Amino acid sequence: MKALAIAVAILTASSAFAANEPQSTELRRSPPPGRPMPQPPPPARNLAAVDREELTARMARLEKLLEELEGRIDNRGDGRNKLRRAQETLDSMQQFVAEAPPVGAVYPTPSPAPQPPPPPAPVVRPIPDGQFKRLSEAVAKENFAEDKMRVLKMAAGDNYFLISHVGQLIEFFPFSQDKLTVVRELKPRILDPENGYQLYGAFSFSSDKKRLQEILAQR
Repeated sequence: MKALAIAVAILTASSAFAANEPQSTELRRSPPPGRPMPQPPPPARNLAAVDREELTARMARLEKLLEELEGRIDNRGDGRNKLRRAQETLDSMQQFVAEAPPVGAVYPTPSPAPQPPPPPAPVVRPIPDGQFKRLSEAVAKENFAEDKMRVLKMAAGDNYFLISHVGQLIEFFPFSQDKLTVVRELKPRILDPENGYQLYGAFSFSSDKKRLQEILAQR
C-alpha cells in the first residue's frame, strides 16, 4: 500500500505538469524564419526558467524510483496501470525538456541603450587683442622683473597665447635669463609652439638660443 501511495502521488504531480505541456511547447518553440517572435505570456501563466541539466538529473532519479516501485507492485490490480501511466508521463516530460529552446530564443536579451555621443572638445582660442593690450600695459607699468613676472603668471592662468604674443612680452625684460623665464612660464599656454623659431632673434648668444629650443621642446 505504501508503494502504491507513492506511485499515485508521482502520477498526480506528473499529470499536472503534462496538462500544460501542449500549450507550453507551442509557446517555447522558436518561430519559423520570417515570422515575428511570439509575445511573452500573460503573468497568469507563472512561468519560470529552470536549469535543464538539473531538471534532467531529477527526472532520472524519479525514473529510477518508478523502476524500483515496479518490482514491488503486484502485476494485478489498478496499481500497475497507474504506474505505467506515471512512466509514460515522465517519458513525455523528458522529451519536452530535451526539445525546449533556450531562454534566449524565446525572450531575447534586449539590446543595450545607445550611448550618447561624447561632448565636443572645448574650443581654445588665443587671448583677444584688447585683453592682450591691457596685459602688455600692465606689465610695462611694473619697474622690476619680479613684478612683471607676477603679472604674467596671473594672466597665464586664464588665457592662451601665440608665439607672436610671447615675442612682444619678452621685450619688456632686458636680460636673457628673464626672457627665458617668460617663455618657460607661458609654454604650457602657447597654442603654436611650432613657430617658436620666431623668438630666436630676441637672444644674442647661442647658449640662450639652445636653452630656448629646449624649453619649447618640453611637453
